[in-house]
Amino acid sequence: MGIEEDRSTIEAALYAADRPLTLSELCGVLGTSSETYVRKLIDALMANYKKRGGPLMLSETAKDTFALTLSEGYMPKLEGIMPKTKLSRSTLKTLALVAYKQPIQQARLAEFRGGRVYEHVKQLAALGFVESRPFGRTRVLRTSKRFAGYFGFEDDMDKIRERLEELMR
Repeated sequence: MGIEEDRSTIEAALYAADRPLTLSELCGVLGTSSETYVRKLIDALMANYKKRGGPLMLSETAKDTFALTLSEGYMPKLEGIMPKTKLSRSTLKTLALVAYKQPIQQARLAEFRGGRVYEHVKQLAALGFVESRPFGRTRVLRTSKRFAGYFGFEDDMDKIRERLEELMR
């Protein structure tokens, strides 16, 4: 295969997957062990999507994990036709705690919710509901604009917290 065909194959895999794909999974799709080569292809695809500025974007949802997603600007326009996301009750509890306590360190969240929280955060980040930033040896989490639009909140941490308190009364 040539470079263009490899890039197209990665793009097709990310489109077809129902979840983010890791760098090693994408290497497997291409039948190569060169993560450097696949990473260069992904970087070129990311730049292409960014340059084009269309409704789709390629993003790194976690370290060496990638997803083809809808750009946030299009989400409010498509709310009525987008399928509803199904989250487990425990993942929803994790999301609620992030929303209420944000910004919150992932290690602190794990103290509240246990070790499964790391898998929940990966899923929530892949869905675009949570943003994660490095902070020392842990990460700091907060809700995203997609979370706000999807659940009908303003994208303001204090207003989300106030609204959650109202809903709990």
